[in-house]
Amino acid sequence: MLTHNKGKQLKRFILLILVLAFLTGLAAQEKRDPTRAALYSLVLPGGGQIYNHAYLKAGLVIGVQGFLIGSAIFHDGKRDDFAALAHNTQDSYQQQLYLSQSRDYKDKLNNDIWWIGITAALSVFDAYVDAHLSDFDSQKEKIRLRFSDAGVRLQYDF
Repeated sequence: MLTHNKGKQLKRFILLILVLAFLTGLAAQEKRDPTRAALYSLVLPGGGQIYNHAYLKAGLVIGVQGFLIGSAIFHDGKRDDFAALAHNTQDSYQQQLYLSQSRDYKDKLNNDIWWIGITAALSVFDAYVDAHLSDFDSQKEKIRLRFSDAGVRLQYDF
């Protein structure tokens, strides 16, 4: 169960996501800055995808990251609960059982943290690459493949 302080932190986090999504939507532009997209994605799950107008990806990133963060908060609370139970009991069997369960939840918490890091890194990479490709359609019109008797050449019009 979420403690009062962790619940407030989660509410603030969700509010921050909504505010950034709104502000990012106002700053629509054709050519996107890859560094800015990566930073948005680093600071806020899905922020870079929102900046790149990849709303489906943003929803996926926000959903996965939100689930993992919620899972980490849950596992952290359970770990603390079982550690407290182990500390407060006099029965050595119960104490070992509670400590074992606390360690299990600590392992789950560590697993959640690793997955949060991995998905965050993938999100940053995706936002960076997507921003680089934001003007691909307009740029591909400048590239021509020319065939001649001498061979094939690639022509790029500046």
